[in-house]
Amino acid sequence: MATTTTRRRAPKAAPQPREESSVERLYLDLRDRAMRYEFRPGARINEQALGREFGVSRAPLREALNRLVAEGLLDFVMNKGFFRKQISVDEVFDLYQVRIALERRAVLLAIQRASDEEIDAVERYWAEVMAQGAQMTSGDFLLADEEFHRRMIALAKNKELSAFMEIVTRRIHIARHIDIQQSAWNAAAFDAHHRVLQLIRERRADEALACITEHIDMSLKRAIEITKEMVATFFLVGASSPYEREASAPRGSATPA
Repeated sequence: MATTTTRRRAPKAAPQPREESSVERLYLDLRDRAMRYEFRPGARINEQALGREFGVSRAPLREALNRLVAEGLLDFVMNKGFFRKQISVDEVFDLYQVRIALERRAVLLAIQRASDEEIDAVERYWAEVMAQGAQMTSGDFLLADEEFHRRMIALAKNKELSAFMEIVTRRIHIARHIDIQQSAWNAAAFDAHHRVLQLIRERRADEALACITEHIDMSLKRAIEITKEMVATFFLVGASSPYEREASAPRGSATPA
């Protein structure tokens, strides 16, 4: 009786793990450059130059750039490429309106959900920041201020609300940085942090809402002035970096106000 032999198939090669960490690092670096306007508004992003600098292929670079499109920092135009989003006074105003809505909701939810201990932890964080204020740069203050608002919003215990707030924070980052460098109102603005936390702890909703609204409105007025100055700076002076290609602004993007 003939015997049959069963040939074993060679095992399939294990799929190569995707280098998420390298893509993430690329994304974070490009996001930082976009937030600081190292890519001039309206300029086309030079993908080849970036690819050479980072030593990456087109696929991970485009993945990172597409994430910045989704966050509103870049525009993408079919058959033309990626562009740094134009500066728009109307857009900054709209973003601040979104910020006010998100932070007001966060304050209401924090009053309902946050424990006194959780509120006290945010209060201690800001007290530590202010204690070190004399040694801090304007950039340090901005990051600390953003972190305060991040922690306050976390008191609402709503991850989606926090995620949307992160996107808004990134898109208004540069205007707020200039604001902190130039403004004389920062002491009053920073004191409002203690006040709003006190009102949240005492569960005084109406007063807490009024406090956070006034606090952000103060920042909004300065942000509008700064955005107008930025429009003039970029569009009347504007020198491109090695990572940009001069091109007409993508159709459908905001125009300078």
